[in-house]
Amino acid sequence: MFLADTHILGNREGHWFDKLRREWQMERSFQTAMAIHSPEVVFILGDLFDEGKWSNDVEFKTYVNRFNKMFRHSSSTKLYTTVGNHDIGFHYMVNPHNRKRFESAFDAPSMRMIRLKKTIFVLANSMAFEGDGCDMCAESEKLLNEIGRKLDCAQNGNKYLDCHDITESFQYSRPILLQHFPMFRKSDWNCSGVDAAPVEERHKSFRPKYDCLSKEASNQLFNILKPRLVVSGHTHHGCLTYHLDGTPEYTVASFNWRNKANSPSFLLVS
Repeated sequence: MFLADTHILGNREGHWFDKLRREWQMERSFQTAMAIHSPEVVFILGDLFDEGKWSNDVEFKTYVNRFNKMFRHSSSTKLYTTVGNHDIGFHYMVNPHNRKRFESAFDAPSMRMIRLKKTIFVLANSMAFEGDGCDMCAESEKLLNEIGRKLDCAQNGNKYLDCHDITESFQYSRPILLQHFPMFRKSDWNCSGVDAAPVEERHKSFRPKYDCLSKEASNQLFNILKPRLVVSGHTHHGCLTYHLDGTPEYTVASFNWRNKANSPSFLLVS
């Protein structure tokens, strides 16, 4: 199960009753979906919180407790998250403390590879691909290259590469890339799906590094990971689109009625 943009409200913006209503809607919907579908894994693709970027440590701890209550699940279900700009801020406002506390609370490093059965997932921090050499970007690029090398060694072994120091042994398959921002696209004009943006919004131009990843960052991820599928969030609207090499990308609509009043949704994948 894939969800995105739950945007649990904070103390600064929004009315207390709206906050109560939205949290009740999301909690009941999630718990009902879990009871009906019993997914083995849940991925929540960023912007868990609406005001995480402004929260002090006490407020953040309250946020985490509310999240854990709303999205509680049985021990037989795994839950993973990626970080969003509302959780720690856009690149220009991210500070090490806020980034590390999110990573610690949700075991969500800047780049992570997860193997579930024979499927490989790579989870990425979308704000870490600014390309300016910042500490967060340098760390993420190092982890990305390490993951790329592990995938190359799993695919080719020692045939083309020196893989003697790679201790992990696993069956290669093209990974599924999960992140908050969509890959670079000019707009939602070619999106399809029942929860796509309204027609009048689909030609609104995307701003790279704010509405989607930059073209350079997208090419870097495509070239190193060679994903067979990308799943993202951030826009609050659903989208199925295909990139130039034929790779499909699903953008998952917001799960919060406040952002997607007529059709908040989630995605089920087998």
